[in-house]
Amino acid sequence: MKVVITGGAGRQALSAIYDLVETPDVEKILLVDIKEDALQIRKELVKSPKIETKVIDLRDTKALAAAMEDYDVVINGSSHVFNMDVMNACIESKTNYTDFGGLYHWAVEQLTRDEDFRKAGITGIVGSGSAPGIVNVLTKYATDRLDTVEDILILDAIINRSAKGYGFVPPYALNTIIEEFTMNNYEFIDGKHVELPPFSGKMTVDFPEPYGTLNLYNMIHSEVATMPITYKDRGIKNVAFKLALPTLFEERLRFLIENGLGSEEKINVKGVEVSPRDFLLEVFETKPGAKTGTPDDMKLLRVIVTGTKNGKKCTYQVETDLHHHPWGLSNGHFSVGFPGAITAKMLGRGDVKEKGFFTGEAVIDTDIYFRELEKRGVEVYASVVEQV
Repeated sequence: MKVVITGGAGRQALSAIYDLVETPDVEKILLVDIKEDALQIRKELVKSPKIETKVIDLRDTKALAAAMEDYDVVINGSSHVFNMDVMNACIESKTNYTDFGGLYHWAVEQLTRDEDFRKAGITGIVGSGSAPGIVNVLTKYATDRLDTVEDILILDAIINRSAKGYGFVPPYALNTIIEEFTMNNYEFIDGKHVELPPFSGKMTVDFPEPYGTLNLYNMIHSEVATMPITYKDRGIKNVAFKLALPTLFEERLRFLIENGLGSEEKINVKGVEVSPRDFLLEVFETKPGAKTGTPDDMKLLRVIVTGTKNGKKCTYQVETDLHHHPWGLSNGHFSVGFPGAITAKMLGRGDVKEKGFFTGEAVIDTDIYFRELEKRGVEVYASVVEQV
């Protein structure tokens, strides 16, 4: 199996790279990025003969397609704004595709390429990180055991016990977090998508220790867009995604955003035009391979699905508690990149038979996926309440 990772020099891609390097049936990994120096740093860091690098602008469809032509699958590990660009190249090169997520609007647009992928004889899966990604497969585990599916609630709780003093440590891609904090979000309520302002839908949950009591808020996320499509014929009424970030990080990010540092509108600083957001990203995004101390962050992913089975109302709760730091990486980066590698391997091995463009909850085999999670010590727990 041969795998391409676009955005291969970025932080989110690193755990996917490590996992693929350690996978025996992966023979070659091509890292594609626009930054040649960052690619070299990444190659020297990982030190594997499987790795090759190539500098390509992801908007150059012909160059990217030519590079991917002999590969089985590509993971887009760059920003979601390039998802469509990489997909266009996949259609041309006939290469299977997945990515780490596309928020809401991007995922909707990506699903319109289903027929194009089908005609090319390839498979694409949108959103294969942790959320979206793991949570979609957790949802499928529950819905596979129900006749009807009415309500889906996804909870993503993150804490970081390694963040000390006045440090500012993003749990995953900072640009994505800023968009989640500043863009209107959506809930699927009584069969309709409802647009809501940032930090709506507050929910307080008493999680087990060490998480404790956390406040979760609606965030713009692709699951709310895709699951009503997947389950439209099974009675779906309500879908919501709610996120809790580490409290200190949330407070500091709110301060920065509310004082204009999340803006993309350029300002003049001593004769140089720069956007505040670009400045923020340059200052706080960890450079490839940089160390930020011993990680102690963790994430609890919980999916609550209500429907019916044999005429009786049933509620499934399926969750996984991620406190894993393989290869010395933070859990935030591990829990995004590693699941992406799982989906890529399933595509490369032919474990997903359908051709076209899909969401994980539509086509991923939960048994295969959960076995892959277990290889890195990630366990899934499920409970069910049956009501007459």
